[in-house]
Amino acid sequence: MTVDRYAAAEGFYKLAMAYASVPDLHIMWLLHLCDAHQEMQSWAEAAQCAVAVAGVIMQVVIFAPVLSFIPAILTYSVWSFVTSETFLQALVGRNDAVWSKEHVASLRKICPIVNTDVSAEASAAEVEGYGASKLTVDSAVKYLQLANKLFTQAELYHFCASIQELIIPVYKSRRAYGQLAKCHTSLTNIYESILEQEASPIPFIDATYYRVGFYGERFGKLNKKEYVFREPRDVRLGDIMEKLSHIYEAKMDGSHTLHIIPDSRQVNADELQPGVCYLQITAVDPVMEDEDLGSRRERIFSLSTGTVRARVFDRFLFDTPFTKNGKTQGGLEDQWKRRTVLQTEGSFPALVNRLLVTKSESLEFSPVENAIGMIETRTAALRNELEEPRSSEGDQLPRLQSLQRILQGSVAVQVRLNPLCRNGKIYEFVTTVCSFSCFFS
Repeated sequence: MTVDRYAAAEGFYKLAMAYASVPDLHIMWLLHLCDAHQEMQSWAEAAQCAVAVAGVIMQVVIFAPVLSFIPAILTYSVWSFVTSETFLQALVGRNDAVWSKEHVASLRKICPIVNTDVSAEASAAEVEGYGASKLTVDSAVKYLQLANKLFTQAELYHFCASIQELIIPVYKSRRAYGQLAKCHTSLTNIYESILEQEASPIPFIDATYYRVGFYGERFGKLNKKEYVFREPRDVRLGDIMEKLSHIYEAKMDGSHTLHIIPDSRQVNADELQPGVCYLQITAVDPVMEDEDLGSRRERIFSLSTGTVRARVFDRFLFDTPFTKNGKTQGGLEDQWKRRTVLQTEGSFPALVNRLLVTKSESLEFSPVENAIGMIETRTAALRNELEEPRSSEGDQLPRLQSLQRILQGSVAVQVRLNPLCRNGKIYEFVTTVCSFSCFFS
């Protein structure tokens, strides 16, 4: 029987969240989840689990001494006599004055599940659970180093840099110069890796993303829901189709069958056959924060230029060709394009491999806009490659490998004489084609 590792990981995640107010149990289930991700070679997700564990410990280390100190003070009604120095001493006793609330906020940028506050319940649970011997600065550093190792395996070096910046203050406060030297050497290697990613003619892709729609009563709670799956970068559409088919075919009984919807058309669940469970799997692209979603350009080169940023995504899109007569493909003058934008419940990389789609929006582009967008995209990509300054001195020629990649698919578009041409409705398109042709002359 094929094991549903996605459901297993979500089971660990739900248990971890259920015990969020009890640090030792919360950490235990997060570590189980981390191990499960490492078995699946989901390095980024495993790293997020390690970050979450470090975040829990950092919160207790920073805030628990003060939170546990307050009830005792209030019991003896001497609250008005307590000075800020008393609280500072309580804080330094466990934290060595290393981390503050700002450091937890920095960790939260990597793993949003990390909270910036600790409740009194968590403080009390800390005393009865792990205790002071396990929730220490050294324990937090241990899991930060594990997260750094896992993010390195995932090649998400921006996260590695942020983690090293949280470790360095610990060694600085202790004057551990040997450890500081190792940290700075690691930082040097991290920044060199980032520069290498940015200089590569092939855009860096850390993962592939797929939208999966579930339709059928046999799916239970998944029925009529859509998820975005994050997969390793070498997983293709056929691979995830085969993987999910094996998982869910094993769950079908004699009265239900599984069917894969082969395209990305809009699905009306009420029109589907009863007794058949449907999976619709579509490759999607992550959306950058400053990206213009209304642009008619294709996105084949949208991630190929510019600097490599921290790979945190919570919006995704895919384009679907269609015609007004119901067919998927048509002539140039009939080919429309629908751009669907998905919003997920959280951001990737997350503690799980899939996130629920909470919002979906669509834009439509006419045949003229669609065709012009194709030409504008390739023109902009070629200009960028020809005019972009090289990183090394004396290297002023365009990179042939990058140019070849862009030119592939940049074919000459010809316009046939037809009623659309005669009545001038695609005059703008013809003008753009001519400009595009002149660009190469």
